[in-house]
Amino acid sequence: MINIDVTLLIQMGNFLILLLLMNLVLYRPIRRIVAQRRQFVAERQSAADQVDAEAAAAVQEFQAKIQEARKMGREKIQEAKLAAHEQEKDLLQRATEQAGKQVQEMREQIRRDINAAREQLLAQVGSFSMDLAQKILGRSI
Repeated sequence: MINIDVTLLIQMGNFLILLLLMNLVLYRPIRRIVAQRRQFVAERQSAADQVDAEAAAAVQEFQAKIQEARKMGREKIQEAKLAAHEQEKDLLQRATEQAGKQVQEMREQIRRDINAAREQLLAQVGSFSMDLAQKILGRSI
C-alpha cells in the first residue's frame, strides 16, 4: 500500500529536480538541434526550389529558341524553294526559246535543202524526160 509521508514529498522533489535538470541538459539542446535542422532543411529546400525554377526557365527559354530557329529554318527553306522555282521558270523559258530558235533554224535548213533538191531535180527532169521518151519510143529525139 502507498503511505503518504515525508518520503513521498522527497520523491516528488527529486522528480521535479530531475525533470528540471533533464530539461536543461537534455531536452533543450535536442529541441535546439532539431529546430536548427528544420531551418537548415527548409533553407536547402528553398534553394533547391529556386534552382528548379531557374532550370525550368532555362529549359523554357531553350525551347523558345529552338522554336524560333525552326521557324527561321522553315522560312529560309521556303525562300530557297521560291528562288529555285524562279530559276527553274527562267531556265525553262530560256530552254524553250532556244529550242524554238533551233526548230526554226532546222525548218529553214530543211526548206533550203528541199529547194536545192527541187532545183537539182528540175535540172535533171529535162534529161530524165528525154531519156524516158527515147526509151518509150525506142528512138532518139
